[in-house]
Amino acid sequence: METVETRLNMYALLSRLLLQEVDEESLVFLRKNEDTAKLFPNLQKWDLWNTLENKELVNKHLNVDFTNISLLHLIPYETFYTREDQMVETGGANPVTNYYHEYGFKVEFETARVVSPDHIGIELEFMYKLVSAQMEALKSEDKSSSDNLLKVQAEFMEKHIINWVALYLINVKYEARTPFYHDLAETTLAFLLEDMEFLINSNGK
Repeated sequence: METVETRLNMYALLSRLLLQEVDEESLVFLRKNEDTAKLFPNLQKWDLWNTLENKELVNKHLNVDFTNISLLHLIPYETFYTREDQMVETGGANPVTNYYHEYGFKVEFETARVVSPDHIGIELEFMYKLVSAQMEALKSEDKSSSDNLLKVQAEFMEKHIINWVALYLINVKYEARTPFYHDLAETTLAFLLEDMEFLINSNGK
């Protein structure tokens, strides 16, 4: 149960930070969280992190960096990396939609401000939903449902995350202008590789 809770928290955090700009509320949470130093090791050494007020840090530095790595110079969509023509599939033919429909996951495009359901933040949010459902199954002692959800997580990870996300995150790491997004890229990639190994072992592959 503890492993599931840790995975749930990580997917919640990473999907939020990769999907939208950081706000002041998020910074307050990160500053208070005892795991922040481990997840963002270079952030603690950043002078601006230690000296600027949250509002200025967000508006003048973090959100500028987010725009750079998510909207202007890099493309955080699976189909850009997996299609030969490098076009983002924005319609119903996007390969992730079958999974979303089957498990009742709806992408709120206006709220998320994404153009396609295969955005990295959306895919990690879907994993969060699957892990959350698994948590509920475990609480209900429904081993069959829990095992099935683990299989779905492994399948989705293998088909729709692990085969492209490293390319994007490595680019984020080198394009990032702040230690925050540099560390976020490294932490996300390390977690996903570790989680892929966990899912493989859990499913007896």
